[in-house]
Amino acid sequence: MSLGSRSARIHTNPSAGFARPIVIAAGLCASVTVAVLATLTIGGPAVILLLMTAIVIVMGVKKPEVAFVAAITVGVGNGALRRIAGWIDPSGIATQIVPIIPAVILVTLYVSLLVIRRNHWTDKAPIAFVLVCIVVIISGINPAGVGIVNNLLASSLLISGILAFILTFRRLIPHSSVINTLAVVGSINAAYMILQEINGLTPWDAYWVDNFGYSALYLGPNLVRPLGLGASAAESAAICAMLVGVSVARLRVSRNPAWLVPISLGLYAALTSGTRTFALPALAVILLGFAIGRKRPMLVGLVTLAVTLPVIVVIAGRLMPAVSSAGAGRVLMLVSGSESEETSTVGIHQDLILSSLLRGLSSVIGTGSGQVSVLASGGLGSSEQDISNMALIGGVLGVVAMLALYITFARAIPGAFRDLNTAPFLFITFATIGQWMNVGYYGATPLIWASLGVVLSLRTKETKEYALDTGRKRSSRD
Repeated sequence: MSLGSRSARIHTNPSAGFARPIVIAAGLCASVTVAVLATLTIGGPAVILLLMTAIVIVMGVKKPEVAFVAAITVGVGNGALRRIAGWIDPSGIATQIVPIIPAVILVTLYVSLLVIRRNHWTDKAPIAFVLVCIVVIISGINPAGVGIVNNLLASSLLISGILAFILTFRRLIPHSSVINTLAVVGSINAAYMILQEINGLTPWDAYWVDNFGYSALYLGPNLVRPLGLGASAAESAAICAMLVGVSVARLRVSRNPAWLVPISLGLYAALTSGTRTFALPALAVILLGFAIGRKRPMLVGLVTLAVTLPVIVVIAGRLMPAVSSAGAGRVLMLVSGSESEETSTVGIHQDLILSSLLRGLSSVIGTGSGQVSVLASGGLGSSEQDISNMALIGGVLGVVAMLALYITFARAIPGAFRDLNTAPFLFITFATIGQWMNVGYYGATPLIWASLGVVLSLRTKETKEYALDTGRKRSSRD
């Protein structure tokens, strides 16, 4: 197999053929056992969730892409599933089970590929990726912060999403499964957000907001952001931005006007959410779409942004008085520069990022990943940006790992812009820049890291081809 081949070199142990039927049979027995025990001891929606998880795990041993698609679907729909389960059975434990289901499926998938199939690869993962994994693991066994139990929980959830990088970097699942899953689930999420904006919240969503809501959900008095399917309004907005990114790239590559539908759904939903962290990148990736496939993509992208941004600012100022959506008005207010200091929250976000970064840099290994998880007892949730999140959970080492990843990613951007097959994944990462290390994004995080795996695998392939060409030239001179 040549180094220029798109597929990573994989050697499969023949004994894997004997292991798979045994695991499948064991999984079926375990499924029945889990269903019986759950029915006797738990009851309610938890039984269905556990049984579905067991079935998906068994199927994932045979078909890895099935497990991946199921993990992403459950991950993206995590919030809606929890809210429905809590509305049906407020005292049940289904709401506690749902967040860990995507992680369990993904971890089982990794074990299946590494142990059962005994795959071995000749390509090595980028050092920056390895560093990030090391930091997350260390932060999990770090007893500081909110304690080792909470840190282990947060790191387990985070590492399960990050390791999706390996699935695409090694091409263990079809790259198209990432795009297709995001297109379908992302469009459903965007449509659900739009319905919430138009018709108001559903009974289960309203119940959750009344009992478990938080201040950031409100755009004003009695004005709640569209929640979507995600675990939070922010994750649903992130999925929308990713949907816009991948659809813009696919439209540019395929010229199929059908991609205009998810672009419209995703952009409208992202704007109405009022989550500017994702609404603004969603607008930006539309403009950057003109640079895909160009000989000098970086130059074309920068020129496009420079020319169109002033026009967008003027248009935003004109549209703002006529917009009825509180979320869209909030985004347009920032874009047009008409937001006052009294109503602006930019300073609050900046202070949180800076304070988290300085606090993290005062330690070599940080205070544990539980600091950035809302599931952890005493956890603060995200500190707004990856660099400050990594500073909190990994200290100086975390910042170094994140900077190394950003540098590695930046080097891969020009090649990914030119490669029509890689551009959709590049745009997914663009749409979520700065939000790759969020513990609470159960569906978005694995999608982001699977996309990073595609982008950086192209960089690895280009480096190898360059080295091979250089070696040939030297041998010919000799």
